[in-house]
Amino acid sequence: MFKQRVISKAVLIALGSAAVAPAFAQEKLERIEITGSRIKKVDLTAPSPILTITSAELKANQDITLDTILNTLPQINPAGTTTSNNPPNGGQSNIDLRGLGANRNLVLIDGRRPMVSQSNQTVDMNTIPVALIDSIEVITGGAGAVYGVDAIGGVVNIKLKRNFQGLEIRGGLSNAAKERDAEEKNVSLTLGGNFADNRGNAVIAMEYSKREGLIKSQRPFAAVATATTGAWPEGAYRPGANTPSQAAIDALYAGYAQTPAGTIPRGSAHSFNTDGTLFYPGVFNNKTLDVINWRYPVDSGVNTRLFPDLYSYNFDAVNILTLPMERRSIMSKLNFKVTDKTEVFSNFGYTRYESRTALAPTPVPTIDVLNPANAKSNQGASSLVEVGKSTGNLLPVPVTNPFIPKDLKTLLDSRTGDNPNLVGSGATEPFLMNWRTVALGLRENRFTNEVTQVVAGAKGELWSDAWTWEAYLSEGRTKIINDVRGNVDTNKLINALGAADGGKSLCEGGVNPFGRQPLSSACQTYLAAPGGQQTTFDQSIGQAFVSGELGELPAGPVSVVGGLEFRNFKYSFDPGAGGGPISGFNAQSPASGKNSFKDVFAEVQIPLLSRAAWARSLDLSVAARQSTSKASDLIKDKSTDSRSSNAFSANLTWVPTTDLRARFSIQKAVRAPNFGELFDGSGSAPQIFDPCSAGSVGRTSGADAAKLSALCQATGVGASVLPTYAQAPGGQLSVNTTGNIDLKPEKGNSLTLGLVFAPTSGPLQGFTGSVDYYSFDVKDAILTPDANQLIASCYNYDGSNAAYSKDHAACKGIVRGGGADITRLTNGYVADGLFAGGNGGRLKTSGLDFSAAWGTKLGPGRLDLGANFNVLLKYQSKTAAYLESQDFEGTVAYFGAGLGQTFPKTRGIFNARYKWSGFSVDGRVRYIGAMDNRMAKNFPGEAFGGVPSVAYLDLGAGWEFRKDMSIRVGLNNAMNKQPPVYSPNVQSGTDPSTYDVIGRRFYVQAQLHFK
Repeated sequence: MFKQRVISKAVLIALGSAAVAPAFAQEKLERIEITGSRIKKVDLTAPSPILTITSAELKANQDITLDTILNTLPQINPAGTTTSNNPPNGGQSNIDLRGLGANRNLVLIDGRRPMVSQSNQTVDMNTIPVALIDSIEVITGGAGAVYGVDAIGGVVNIKLKRNFQGLEIRGGLSNAAKERDAEEKNVSLTLGGNFADNRGNAVIAMEYSKREGLIKSQRPFAAVATATTGAWPEGAYRPGANTPSQAAIDALYAGYAQTPAGTIPRGSAHSFNTDGTLFYPGVFNNKTLDVINWRYPVDSGVNTRLFPDLYSYNFDAVNILTLPMERRSIMSKLNFKVTDKTEVFSNFGYTRYESRTALAPTPVPTIDVLNPANAKSNQGASSLVEVGKSTGNLLPVPVTNPFIPKDLKTLLDSRTGDNPNLVGSGATEPFLMNWRTVALGLRENRFTNEVTQVVAGAKGELWSDAWTWEAYLSEGRTKIINDVRGNVDTNKLINALGAADGGKSLCEGGVNPFGRQPLSSACQTYLAAPGGQQTTFDQSIGQAFVSGELGELPAGPVSVVGGLEFRNFKYSFDPGAGGGPISGFNAQSPASGKNSFKDVFAEVQIPLLSRAAWARSLDLSVAARQSTSKASDLIKDKSTDSRSSNAFSANLTWVPTTDLRARFSIQKAVRAPNFGELFDGSGSAPQIFDPCSAGSVGRTSGADAAKLSALCQATGVGASVLPTYAQAPGGQLSVNTTGNIDLKPEKGNSLTLGLVFAPTSGPLQGFTGSVDYYSFDVKDAILTPDANQLIASCYNYDGSNAAYSKDHAACKGIVRGGGADITRLTNGYVADGLFAGGNGGRLKTSGLDFSAAWGTKLGPGRLDLGANFNVLLKYQSKTAAYLESQDFEGTVAYFGAGLGQTFPKTRGIFNARYKWSGFSVDGRVRYIGAMDNRMAKNFPGEAFGGVPSVAYLDLGAGWEFRKDMSIRVGLNNAMNKQPPVYSPNVQSGTDPSTYDVIGRRFYVQAQLHFK
């Protein structure tokens, strides 16, 4: 059961009865270091809120990775998790304190930094095995000056077992109760003992775990996509500016289904049946323009949520819902007292795991196609495109292609216009299309992650036990190999489509994209663009510090810590074949860089009062750290200047009575830009809302509907298209970003203020409760501009474009395709249109944490109750200097908002346990409050679906039938609560990081411990 241990064991003794205290006064009490301070004292308490999770609690619900247990805590926003397939997280799992971002908090092991595993320099929680963990302490606020200037949001400190003796064997299995899938299993062995007359202790833990992946078709709520896609296995003809004649369209479809003349607009897309006829895909939410002449089975990959109103491919059925993983880990720990005052120690950790993400087969093209004279190495090239022009994400096809169906040729021959992006004009001009290469299989990333780290150091006493020292070195490496499958070589496809024989001379049978036609294995091999990407991180850390007592004040000794630290990181990314003109996953360029940090830090604790009339104690602790950093881009041979950053914290602890404690903390922290922000470029495709759609309240019935409609035409929606233009569900646009070596560090300020109530006598004895207020403000934040906020700004949803002018800054970046849909968002402030990282963002959040724990004897056993609850008062985000701040508290995220961007106003976890003799039963309730859709904050006045409150019940029971043997069984999500489905959503119709997507599952685990 979770307990918020706001005071150390020594303080509980001090708050105990007078009869107990003298017994301990005669002993040499162990000095305790608690997370949040490097000062070791027998009476040290935490000035900031700390949540402690014990080893037993970590294992209680058969969680095989740390993220699944930590993400149940209300202080942590579920972000990159076991369900991060799309949006992806490289198969990794991260921890995100307060929703500020996983890159704004620190993960530590025994107070030291483990290996990083991403270009944002975050720690992959999949690389930390559970077997050797004794406890985890989570602290928010007040930690930057102590552990590192970048601990803006706080610290997760994983404490390993110390002086372990004996042999412990654990094993567990969980499985979905009804479907018998989503299996998770693990087995671990921990062996340790003392040696050299108990002067040393060595322990080694080995762990194997495996998680079975799920695909979305295995769960009804996720089996059918809630969004649409414009890339179909049947292919799609996109007329663009050179449209067929209305007479040709009318005549063709009249022959299919007696369609009245003028029903299908000239600029509409058309797709292909295998018999050579065309079918019309319909218009969303327009009953007069439904699907016409569909000649395939309805259950053959069709999005049945929309059909026959609209045809769209059901891409979700084959997507992964929970990521598979297989992990092998070994971790060891050694400590040996060389003398009575000196101890050496070491740690070794190695983890290797495989994971996989998978998306539906590739839509082609996913990159721009330009004339060869203009195309970059990662863009498609075709001589059918005019010099200096681009077809966007569409394939140019010559009218000489031998596979063109007769009915399509009829439409092409009726053209008399000119597409300025293509060579030629009229009936002989090339045409545009896109396609989905189902025959090439899923787009997969198959990751193999290897992480190795060695720590060696020494510590001891100086001239007295009041003065101690510690020094250590840490070396580590992360190596990630990514076997990329399912990508398409765009230029090879363009060449095949442009060949006089349809590509038969390039591969057997050629490439026929008109309908669901067979593709030979030779052509599959020809088009495929396999990629072997490799990423490596090297990390070197050294630290030394001295701690002691400067002198004695009337209230007690003044304690200090002073130390030095260096951190060196090196990053290298080789995209392999993924750096070329590839459609599928975003094309990536090689990257390599390094950065270094040199820190000086100090901490002092001053007892101000002791046993005064109005205070039993009043203590002040102050910490400061100066960090000098430098970064270099090894590809571009550019370096930053040395930059100095400072962190500071001040903490005040006041104990007015033996039962009450008050705490106050302020912190200034900074975060230097990471590798990804400095060097890497990337692409994304966020889900958007289009105000110009017929479903828009603003365009159809808003007070300025006429002005909005005029602006829609001015920004690219044709006057003839506007009346019937309806954005399909789940519309997306593409955004490209680039690194920026000139970025400056972020600045974070935090404040916490709290009360702890722990009665030592009376009817409430055994109760511990706390309430804490927190506030974080991150200035100069490095964030990606919000695509929806830019669209909303252009169309005046935020009041910034009251004139509805197409020259408004936000409107300059909106690019629309031939079908009127917004296809891209460019940075209208720079010539290349790329969004470079900037320091114009800001994040602000505040809230209240409530915690309570109570235990008492009841009947033949003992009852323990606990609760941990959060009330989010504010979460405010400003993603760029030219955008306004927006409040997102109480909102659920959608695709493209970023990982960890769901912010319930209320969230909590409640525990109960009854134990007697060797038996125990327990229950846990996880509560998530109701939320509005985040999109409603972007576009006030529009209607978007939110989610109701959700509560999950977990049940467990254990039996310790011998002191060294125990077994435990249980049900997670015992009521089989299904996740709320809403639109627009993150993925799978919901937010799978926040909500349980597996359903009811049982588990069983056993443990043997021989001493």
